[in-house]
Amino acid sequence: MPHRYDVAVRWSDEDRLGHVNNSRYLTYTEDARLSWLADSPAGNGSIILAHTEIDFVRPVHFAIGGELVVHTTVLAVGRSSCRLRQDVFHAADAASGAAADRARAVARTEHVLVCYDYGEERSRPWQEPERTWLLRWSAEGESR
Repeated sequence: MPHRYDVAVRWSDEDRLGHVNNSRYLTYTEDARLSWLADSPAGNGSIILAHTEIDFVRPVHFAIGGELVVHTTVLAVGRSSCRLRQDVFHAADAASGAAADRARAVARTEHVLVCYDYGEERSRPWQEPERTWLLRWSAEGESR
């Protein structure tokens, strides 16, 4: 089951074309990641974003549907990194408590997070409690 994060689209999120600006999706997914990581044994302070990809599937308009949901799932866990999927849905299209159909997403993202030691200025391996926590959010068995 993915982590669910609710987003209230603000009128100021729209651009001159009348839809949510592309940069806002990265803010939505960042907010969702920080909410998700707040419960992690690693916390927000030792994980950095190393890579991100985003597909904009369909536009979102403030006036039409001002509520979105971000679902976060872990695709893979490496020695010191993990690959994360975050899909953004209209609230009406996001199943409560279950993985929503990715075909209904308004945006699909994938990110690589790295466990980072700021003192050493390099990545560090996941500790066992961190790895176990990440695997709890694994997308195994879901269609990708």
